[in-house]
This record gives sequence, C-alpha cells and structure tokens, in this order.
Amino acid sequence: MSRLRIGPSALVAVLAALPGSGAWAACPGDAGERLPAPGERQALESSLAALATECGGHAGYLAYRGALLNALGRHDQAALLLEQALLLDPGLAGAQIDYAEALAALGDPASAAAMLRDVASRPDVPAPLQSRLARMLSALETRQRAGAPGARSARADEDGQRAAGWHGTGTLALKLGTDGNLNNAPTSAVLTLTLPGGDAVFQLADRFRPRAGAAARLEGAGQWVRPTEGGGALQLYADARSRTSPSASEANYRQLQAGGVWNTALGPSRVGIGSGAAASLGVNISQLRYGGADLYRAERLTASRDWRVRGGRTECRPSAGLEGESRHYPSAAELDGRFFGLNAGLACNAGVNRVVLTLRAGVDTARAERPGGKQRQADLRLVWQRPLAGGRLGADLHWYRQRDADGYSPLLDNGAARRIGRAALSLEYSYPIAPGWSVLGSLERLEQRSNLGLFDIFGRAFYVGVRWTSGR
Repeated sequence: MSRLRIGPSALVAVLAALPGSGAWAACPGDAGERLPAPGERQALESSLAALATECGGHAGYLAYRGALLNALGRHDQAALLLEQALLLDPGLAGAQIDYAEALAALGDPASAAAMLRDVASRPDVPAPLQSRLARMLSALETRQRAGAPGARSARADEDGQRAAGWHGTGTLALKLGTDGNLNNAPTSAVLTLTLPGGDAVFQLADRFRPRAGAAARLEGAGQWVRPTEGGGALQLYADARSRTSPSASEANYRQLQAGGVWNTALGPSRVGIGSGAAASLGVNISQLRYGGADLYRAERLTASRDWRVRGGRTECRPSAGLEGESRHYPSAAELDGRFFGLNAGLACNAGVNRVVLTLRAGVDTARAERPGGKQRQADLRLVWQRPLAGGRLGADLHWYRQRDADGYSPLLDNGAARRIGRAALSLEYSYPIAPGWSVLGSLERLEQRSNLGLFDIFGRAFYVGVRWTSGR
C-alpha cells in the first residue's frame, strides 16, 4: 500500500512550482531604454539594484545602471559598472562615452580623452555624435593642459583591476504569511481502491489532509560573475530557501541550489546590434530536505545557444538547447530516474515590460521498476515584470504536464496510466524603502489535476516581507 501515497516525486514537483529566483534571460537596458526624468531616477536605481543578482552578467543592464549612476553623481560606482559592461561587450559605444564621463569626474581626464578618441575613430558613429564627441574632447584637453598630465589615476587603475575580477551580488528576504495547504495534501477526503470484489472507498486519515497555518520563509541568493576575453563570462550562483511552520512542522523544508554557467560570444560585437549569438554550458546541483529528511537530489547539465533580435523599442533573445538530469530520491530509490530533453526560451524587453518564456520537454526514464514507468514531461514558464507606482510588479506562471507510460497501480482506476496537469501562479509587488531595501507582498495559487484523484492538489498562500539586496 505504500505505493498509494503521494510520493517524493510529487512533492518535489509541487515545490518546484513555487516562485523561485531563477535567472532572467533579459534585463533592463538590453533594449536601449532612455533614462527617466530627474525626479524618477532614484526610484529607478532602487529597482535596478534589486535586480543586481539576476542581471549582473548582462552588459546592457550594467551599462544602463552605470549611466543612471552617472546622472545621479555617483561616478565611482558608475565607472565600475561601465567597465564591467565593456568587458562583456566592447562594442557598446554609449557605455564607452558614459565611462569616459565617469573617469573625467573622478579626476582622470587623460583616460577619458583616450576613450572618447576610440569612439570617435569608429566609422559607424553618426555626424551629430561626432560633433558632441569633439566638444567633449576639447573640454577634456583643456582640463589636461590646466592640470598635471599623467597616466590613468590610481583610483581608476584600482577600479580596472576590480572590474577584471569576480563581482558578486546577493539578496536576502524574510517573508511571513499563511498557506492553505502546507503539506501539499490531496484535495479529496476519500481514497477509492479498485478491488476484485468492486470499488472500496476509504476515508483518509487527518494527517493526509491539507494542513493550513502560518509560515515563515527565508530566501537567499547570490551570483558571482567574472568577465572573460572575447566577450564571454563565467557565472557562479547559489540559492537557498527554507520554510518553517508551527502548524505543520512535518512539512518544513529546505532547498539548496548551486551551479555555474560559462557563456561565450559566437560573433563580433556590432554597434546597435549587441553581442549577437552566444553559447552557454551550465551545470547545476540541487537538494531538498522535507520534514527533516533528505527527499531529493539532482545534477543537471545544459548546453544552449541564443540570438539577439531587435525591432524598435523591443529586443528579444530566443534560445534553444539540450539538457540532461540525474534524479535521486534517497528515501524511495525506486523513483530514481534520468531526464533527457530539449529546452527553448524567449526573453524580451518591450519598453518597461520584461517577459521571459521558457520551455522544457523530454522523457524521464526510470533506473529501475517504478510506478508508472517512463514519464513524458513538459514544463512551460512565463515570467512578466514591470515598474508600477515607484515599485515593481511581477507575475510568474508555471504550467506542467506529465504522462506515465504504464499503469501507476492496479488498485487505482484498474491500473490506469497516470496523467498530471499543474498550474501555479504567483503575483508579487515590491516597493523600495531605502537603498538596497524593499518591502513586498505576494499572492500564490497552485492547482494540480490528475485522472487519479489521489494526485489532485489545491493550495493558496499569501506572504508579506522585506528584501535586502547587496552588490554592485
């Protein structure tokens, strides 16, 4: 009868549908947005700072935030970000000009003038910009004649050494709220078994029924980026989250994730187009502890390629790739499997809106005999985000389908093959209250349907909290 419980694989799938901190494939600045009016710039900086973890490896984001910091008079921070942007994409003419402005403000007119001469020598610079560059160069040369000429300032040298190394960002959030189904229990109060003499209906024990109550979540994430020669980057990341509840301590969990991604440009940078196609290779390990016991471990390897497409104020990055994952269930080894499949994505910036669509589809093959046998799985995720009333509104929709090749159990619907459909939606609004700090509120809804009633699950949750963001 142990095979009739909602096994570890079902719990892992449900928890995976909860909102996470997955990296964005598109970030503000990739579409060439203009800076807002002066009165709105500090609020924008707070919003951009909150995205430092997920966007710290995007040249467009770094250049956009660097230009904003220049406009706010924070030239030392601007110089560091702009140099990182140029290491990732040396063809960003706007970032070169902004970097020169920051260097000049930091007392290094010689390096600033050299940077502007490089931009002015490019054949694709339009005439109006050439005139502006000439005026800027004239002003810098006047400053150089008035002061002591020399090499790049010591501060600029220090910033350059730091920009060529590792750069880290991180977030930490504490959330308090209520959850209507802490233990992800079935919605049905009864279990119907198919027996030789006919169907038998049994009442589920209270411990298998949904448990509602208050809960606290602690979530932390970090990312470290090191630019490499040729417009590439090496990224390392880690994510940890936990939930505790006095109402259902047996459903407390802790999730850990860590990995790395190596990105490399496949073509030269071109002004106005960006870094073009890029390839990436990634590795990820994850672990889930549930109710004080190790429930799940996995190791994943991915390879993908993306392209850049721009039209007007909209820029998109379609991608496609392959992936393989080894999945382990320490408490139920018969559920272990290997997943192989395809992945695809589309990340777009359209004005102030950011939209990321990801798709995974493949087959999970059992290592040994398991209920249901081979599983065909499809996973679609849509994430949308935009500024709103000085803060940021986001939506995360996760859709999942699974179909087993074999019957799950002869005691359930005469051995029917299991089919599962799941939809999870999360809405979050965050509002900056101080540099690096924001308050937030979120609404979550999860519904899972199956032809086997034992796997029907429904839950709602509401959380409020505070988030701290660190990093450049």
